[in-house]
Amino acid sequence: MTALSAGDRLARRGGTHVVGDALAMARRNVLRLLRAPDQVMFTLISPIMFTLLFRYVFGGAIGGLHGLDYVTYLIPGIAVQTAIFSAGTTGFALADDIKKGFINRLRSLPMARSAVLTGRVTADSLNNLIQIVILVLVGVAVGFRPQSIPGLILGILLLLLFALSASFVFALVGMSVSSVEAVNAATFPVVFPLTFASSAFVPTQTMPSWLRGFADHQPVSVIINAVRSLVLGDISPSVREALFAGQSTVSLVLQSVAWTAGLILVFGALSVRKYRRLGS
Repeated sequence: MTALSAGDRLARRGGTHVVGDALAMARRNVLRLLRAPDQVMFTLISPIMFTLLFRYVFGGAIGGLHGLDYVTYLIPGIAVQTAIFSAGTTGFALADDIKKGFINRLRSLPMARSAVLTGRVTADSLNNLIQIVILVLVGVAVGFRPQSIPGLILGILLLLLFALSASFVFALVGMSVSSVEAVNAATFPVVFPLTFASSAFVPTQTMPSWLRGFADHQPVSVIINAVRSLVLGDISPSVREALFAGQSTVSLVLQSVAWTAGLILVFGALSVRKYRRLGS
């Protein structure tokens, strides 16, 4: 009997197993994370630390919020920052799997090629959800008061969608560099300017004009403003003009979805292409 290649065996299994393969990979990634409780602990500590630091160290010195409590302004920014940093796990994990030869072993199995990436970002999305929920609870403990609960829920969903797109960005980084350490070196020069030169921690009106132009029109600020607007609900036109340049919640959400969809389409396609070329 003629031996079948991995691709031939996959073809015989049919497309219905694609979801099952992805879920199997997601389960593997979740179990791997649970077996590293120290990693889980430090991952959860980071957003809590940022919240307490900005809430109590810098909060009293930051103005220009037009009567809005700083912690309520802050939490959406910390949430987006948390989602981006957490999405970086995708890049680190893929680089580690490649270095250990795990990806090459998977490529020899009769499984969907998309399952490795899909399972990875699915597991990381679950991790993102847990971190965001904990962040919101900590925020409530220190004074965060969302003025719209449906808006808060929709904002969390928007955050998870954005984190998914960021996971594909980091997946491409993880498969393109030579080591796990290189992922860290390649990630921080990009992540820090996008998060700190944004509306995450201070209104962009306080920035120099040349920096404000960048801060107002980059995806992180757009996502933060959309989540913040959803959380605030109905606010006066003057506050909306000051915080969001008069843009409505619908407009901000649509811009966020457009940015997220674009990132998923571009970096998702590039990640799949890069994965197919690994080891070839």
